Amino acid sequence: MRRLSALALAFLAGCSSSSITSKTLSDSEIEAIKSRVEARYPDLPSGKQQAVTELVVRAVDNMVPIEGGSFMMGDFKVPCEPGSDQLCRNDFYKDNDYIHKVTLDNYSLSKYETTIADFDLFRELQGKEPYEKEIREREGREYLFEQDKPAWTKNWQEPKDYCLWVGELASRPIDLPTEAQWEFAARNRGKEVRYATDNGKIEFGRNHQKKRGRESQAVGSFPPNPLGIYDLMGNTSEWIRDKYSETYYHQSPESNPMGPPDGQDHVVRGGSYLTTPDLDITVTRGSNNELGFYSNLYGFRCASSL
Repeated sequence: MRRLSALALAFLAGCSSSSITSKTLSDSEIEAIKSRVEARYPDLPSGKQQAVTELVVRAVDNMVPIEGGSFMMGDFKVPCEPGSDQLCRNDFYKDNDYIHKVTLDNYSLSKYETTIADFDLFRELQGKEPYEKEIREREGREYLFEQDKPAWTKNWQEPKDYCLWVGELASRPIDLPTEAQWEFAARNRGKEVRYATDNGKIEFGRNHQKKRGRESQAVGSFPPNPLGIYDLMGNTSEWIRDKYSETYYHQSPESNPMGPPDGQDHVVRGGSYLTTPDLDITVTRGSNNELGFYSNLYGFRCASSL
């Protein structure tokens, strides 16, 4: 009888540990993540440990493998008029005007921007109160903080820390994407794609918010680009791993560029729901560092080196 009871307990324990399912990770890999979570947060209630484990497994599952390759990074220019031989720049920013060859190794990029739910959990584990708590408590403002919308951010450092945190618990090299990785993916592996939509065009209401949006949308609300990556334009602007320099393209190495070694600001890519499509071009660069307040105009996604 004791033997049967022991077997039954072992079976139940196995069922419990395998309650988290994954499309990409084996049961043993999930167990390893669970063990790392328990070791790092031994005092967390089991339910909260489960939530952290689910977050990490989900983050790994959401990584889209991208085959590396070479492309000409920067403003590839387009015909000034349909059928014209004269070429014009895609945008008005001169810092992306220098075309240069870049070669990337294989990597993965999250198909979704990091959500409010996942970022809130990360910050809670650091003992931080929910950001913009006063606004969250206002009647009629709940829609701004729906859990599947992109995380609000205040600066570059917290998104960076989040991606590194996920990587540590997953035991994988996870970080913010480099600028080259982001552009290569947005341009469907470096093709001359103007908009990071499913067809390279803007169709308001189908693959992009109508004209100028009023708020961010739940991640994945519109069709992904051909690589299967969502919201690379028109939801939130995204923090990038690289520091920013307007002349960096002139000094950039060809192989896996990581940005300049010095600088206060960091690159921001993709336009938010407030920017017009003309500012959401796949080659357009922005920069920022510290906003001074949490904003739903700036979000992020993570990447992983393979």
